[in-house]
Amino acid sequence: ALDLQSKSLNYGSHHELLDLVESKLVESNVNNVSVDSLVQLEEHLETALSVTRAKKTELMLKLVENLKEKEKLL
Repeated sequence: ALDLQSKSLNYGSHHELLDLVESKLVESNVNNVSVDSLVQLEEHLETALSVTRAKKTELMLKLVENLKEKEKLL
């Protein structure tokens, strides 16, 4: 998870990534977008998705832990 988070810092926020994708596709015709450019964008988006999933898992585990602690107190 830490490795994914460090990678995501290099790519910016999810909103910035989506803006980047949109600008790349709008700047040039879809037919003129290079395969390398699309592969790079795909890698950025996959990393952002992985970071999001890791964060979601972390938050869910914390929630479960908190609920277990509350249950012990009852």
